[in-house]
Amino acid sequence: MSMTTPPGWYPDPGQTPQLPPQERWWDGTAWTSHTRPGAGTVTGTAGQPGPNGKGAGRGPLVAGILGAVVLTAALAVGGVLLLGGGSDEEKPEAARSSSSPDGSKGKGESAPPEDEDSPSDPPSDAPSPIPRVARDPLLGIGLTVPEGWQRANDHNAAALSKSAYRCPADSAGKKCVRGGGFIKETRGSWSDDDELRELTEAQVAKNAKASYPKKSYGGITSHKVVESGAVTVAGEKGYRVRWRVKNKLKPDAYVEAVVFRSPESSASTLVLWSSVDIADAEDASPVSVLDDLRKGVVATGTGQDEGPRKTV
Repeated sequence: MSMTTPPGWYPDPGQTPQLPPQERWWDGTAWTSHTRPGAGTVTGTAGQPGPNGKGAGRGPLVAGILGAVVLTAALAVGGVLLLGGGSDEEKPEAARSSSSPDGSKGKGESAPPEDEDSPSDPPSDAPSPIPRVARDPLLGIGLTVPEGWQRANDHNAAALSKSAYRCPADSAGKKCVRGGGFIKETRGSWSDDDELRELTEAQVAKNAKASYPKKSYGGITSHKVVESGAVTVAGEKGYRVRWRVKNKLKPDAYVEAVVFRSPESSASTLVLWSSVDIADAEDASPVSVLDDLRKGVVATGTGQDEGPRKTV
């Protein structure tokens, strides 16, 4: 799947093989003059390809979140996005200590302390790679990006956890993310509370299947409803259902669907899919992030029509 490459340090594409490895700062649209000593293969965001097209690619998101982005406007978000390649959780390596012009370390010399101008830090004029609100200009809706998460792309109200790990059932070594959320339009409609509840129940089932697919987690063996009820989203009436799902292969997860009226059109129904792993790990997000995502839905107003969105 094609994705916009985020700002970050990447292998210098113009470097000759004879020189010590170095990296160059990519500002999101072009290479800058900022460089630093090479520190191995580094990506600006775990699992995303570098500007040269190399790097791990996305699979299903949270199988979801990116599953549907691939469908071109509907990311299927759940709690576990898939990324390709790598066996261990991907984190940028620290920059190596200083070396002499021939690439070797000087005897007894230690790396200089890093400061504001150190090449191991992003240049001060580099833009932030994570906009606070991920906006869908066609739907006129935005999703506030939680702390430690990132925007999924430039055209959807979708956000993903930065943390990635090898999908437990994927022999090819593809990667999954710890959580995600995204908003899309749904074909379903409702005229009373019972129909709204039924529509939401159907959506959480779709989210669970898309976000924790059998090929990545061995299949969902059971689930139970842990939260449900009426909510207000971006000033509009809605309903949410949250499942706790048990996967054949750990981790288990919380999966949620929130159905609500579009702030832009009463004839349009939107759904927020979100999910997070249940994991005893430093990079795991708390289940409260699902509430943060719902409360962080904002009306942004429609922009230029970018083409039809796929509904679910």
